[in-house]
Amino acid sequence: MSRPIARPIAQRTEPENTPTTARSGPVSTRKDCAARASEYITAARVHHLARELADRDWELLGFVADCRLATGKQLAMRFWLAQREHDPAGARAARRALKRLRDWRVLDTLPGRARGGVRGGSATLIYRVGVAGAKLLALRGVHQRRLGTPGERLIDHTLAATELAVQLHTAHARGELELIGIQHEPKSWRFFTGAMGARRLIRPDLFVRIGAGRHEDRWFVEIDRGSEHPGTIAAKAERYLAHLRSGAEQHEHSVYPRVVWTVPEAHRARQLGAVLDRQPDELQALFSICLAEETVAFLASEARS
Repeated sequence: MSRPIARPIAQRTEPENTPTTARSGPVSTRKDCAARASEYITAARVHHLARELADRDWELLGFVADCRLATGKQLAMRFWLAQREHDPAGARAARRALKRLRDWRVLDTLPGRARGGVRGGSATLIYRVGVAGAKLLALRGVHQRRLGTPGERLIDHTLAATELAVQLHTAHARGELELIGIQHEPKSWRFFTGAMGARRLIRPDLFVRIGAGRHEDRWFVEIDRGSEHPGTIAAKAERYLAHLRSGAEQHEHSVYPRVVWTVPEAHRARQLGAVLDRQPDELQALFSICLAEETVAFLASEARS
């Protein structure tokens, strides 16, 4: 695949979701946690929890709401271990905080689901917004539609998107790149008018803005897990072409983002490459393919180029 030919945006704009490093408040005792655990969350309890949540708790709740699903390991890395991965004190703080938020029903876990083995403890649990968490978000005007019982394919794909988001935030914390903003589904989606006035939609898994000196790079991210038929990939590419030609994104932001497809292995990269290479020339400069574990390094390299 040929690399994109132009930096997506000429001038820096204000961050839409700049990562923060808020400090966590004190962790409640086991007795406090037990007293707050309840299946029915009253309005009084919600307002009480709102006063007790620290800044980091709110940020973590918002992150889970955006991602929809996250493992304990991902949340620990995002909010406690970004600066230094091997930090026993940070890991213990993460476990205590996640237990507290789970006891309070700010977060829930998927029953019977874990990633990384059952002996991994809380790090392998899969978290989502809890009953109290949804009501807390509503206090701030964020109406979260709670996820039902997801299937394995949806869990795998959602956690892959969360993992990339965590890696981007970690790279930002370590000074490896400047993450200006990141949007998850459905905020990353774009509606546009197609042929004959039809309303159409592209659904990137992520929309990412990365600082590049006085400029910024904008990316749509397609996270491929190796399960989609080549015809589905071709249809996605066609929708991107229709969106590009509609001019909707350029009208609003003056530029069109590049599109990076992340894949789990080299064989899949070749499969996608064969499909995307058959697309019109104007898409050849738009699409890039890279392995999932190399995506952050690729985006950082593009920002430095």
